[in-house]
Amino acid sequence: MNRDRLRVPLSWVATTPEQPYTNFGDGLSAVMVSSLAGMPVVRANFDEDRERIVAVGTIGHGQKNGILHFWGTGVDALRNPITGDAPYFKPPNTEFNVYATRGPKSAETFRKAGIDAPEVYGDPVWLLPRIWPLDEVEKTHDLGVILHISELTDQRPGVGPREEYPRYEIPEEWSKKVKIINTYCDATPEAMRAKVAEIVSCRRIVSTSLHGLVISETYGIPCAWFATYGQGDGEGAQLEIDDPESKIDHRIADFYSGIGRTTINAYLRDRKFRSDWNSIIRFIDRRWRPVEGYDGDALLRAFPLPLAVDPNAMRWNVDPAIWADIHF
Repeated sequence: MNRDRLRVPLSWVATTPEQPYTNFGDGLSAVMVSSLAGMPVVRANFDEDRERIVAVGTIGHGQKNGILHFWGTGVDALRNPITGDAPYFKPPNTEFNVYATRGPKSAETFRKAGIDAPEVYGDPVWLLPRIWPLDEVEKTHDLGVILHISELTDQRPGVGPREEYPRYEIPEEWSKKVKIINTYCDATPEAMRAKVAEIVSCRRIVSTSLHGLVISETYGIPCAWFATYGQGDGEGAQLEIDDPESKIDHRIADFYSGIGRTTINAYLRDRKFRSDWNSIIRFIDRRWRPVEGYDGDALLRAFPLPLAVDPNAMRWNVDPAIWADIHF
């Protein structure tokens, strides 16, 4: 196989003329797949009649036509590629090959639709520290607050939270300790690496963004999900993932289930109330524990193509030139 002349068709949430910026978790799909395959990726549409890999993101339910190879993908059980907002079903004229899903909830959605899915779980971004260890990054802030893109004033880098969300206000005395993080960045590997480094520069993370939590957990940063409900002064809680009363975002529940957790740490705070940053920090310090019993090796070995990296190595020397011609 001449890897220098091949490109891997990959379906991901790519940039468009209307949206030239990438939500970094989406763009990292191209980084991960190209790095492991040892060759660049090329865009493949969600409904294209061609063979393709589908990896990072909650995008499994949007795929139809062609031959699909799923690796670490999330699936929304309440959406499908034909009618949109209705429970998932297997689309016609589509061949499914599932190597791994982000978590057991996505796998169960596939199985209920008659699609075989193995018990191999994980978000491919979990493997990112083997590509970008970021050991050189210094800690600059006590707490990073990562917003979901729906909470921003605009869909671009450099903007902050919408005015109707007072919980993100940072008083002057906290301005050098607490940092708001917007997940949009330029659509380049350099900008995505810088965004990950921005997260790693924080001693703790509270996040409404899924990949804010994935990055935090895999880089060993104490963290909690920033739940968007809760009364009064806010409170920390350990939520049971399978309890409907927990009201956990299904993507986050899927990820944490996939790494073997039955509960997640959450700080409950309605967005219309200001935050007690000291309380959030104390909660994270008291309750967070590193992930145990999950290393991503089964996910790595389930990669649909021959690996261009050593699966036994904890660091991979990936040539950045492989990303140079990718249209993120």
